[in-house]
Amino acid sequence: MKLKTMLAIVALATTTVTMAQPPQATGERADKIEALRIAFISQQLNLTPAESQKFWPVYNQYHADLKALRQNFKMPEGQNPSAEQQLDFEQKKLDLKKKYKLQFEACLGNEKVNRLYSLEDEFRKKMQDLKEQRQQSGNNPRGGAQGAPRSGGPR
Repeated sequence: MKLKTMLAIVALATTTVTMAQPPQATGERADKIEALRIAFISQQLNLTPAESQKFWPVYNQYHADLKALRQNFKMPEGQNPSAEQQLDFEQKKLDLKKKYKLQFEACLGNEKVNRLYSLEDEFRKKMQDLKEQRQQSGNNPRGGAQGAPRSGGPR
């Protein structure tokens, strides 16, 4: 129980520091978000040290493959993907999730893997909510207009 409390405090402190700082290097912000993701998933799945040791290398590779897939489908500024491109992206993303599901099960077991994908969505939503709160409070460190559309391919 103490570990969970400590992870929550670290996550909250890191979030507060991240929100208060100007948009320095994008890599620094990405590193902080990644640290929050790791703490969130570890806490929510209640990973043992043995599970963590097996799981995180596989998850990091999955995350890298997913990022590469998104980069391959990134559209030029102002251009939207066609329906065919969107469907192709979603199919490849689904194929990737199915491939890694088997590897995750070997590390964590079926019950925790069932929760993993929903935790990723939950984390993304929490980060989006924090971003919206920051923008509504007038503290928009990106310097862009509130509600400005994002560019790029499918997410």
